[in-house]
Amino acid sequence: MAATTIDCSNLLKGLPAGAWVAISESANRVIAYGGELQPVIDRARERGEDSPLIVRVPEQAITLFF
Repeated sequence: MAATTIDCSNLLKGLPAGAWVAISESANRVIAYGGELQPVIDRARERGEDSPLIVRVPEQAITLFF
């Protein structure tokens, strides 16, 4: 399986630093975000996203590789 790089920086723009974010499995939209992890996961599942990508908005701009 080849590695894939996805730039999610545009999705995180404007979200508060430290927020937990659920991103769609297709990585094209934010499903939910908030200050606590479990409610974000719950909201994503309520919205039909069973396997969202969960990230935390960094305090400062950085590059992350998963």
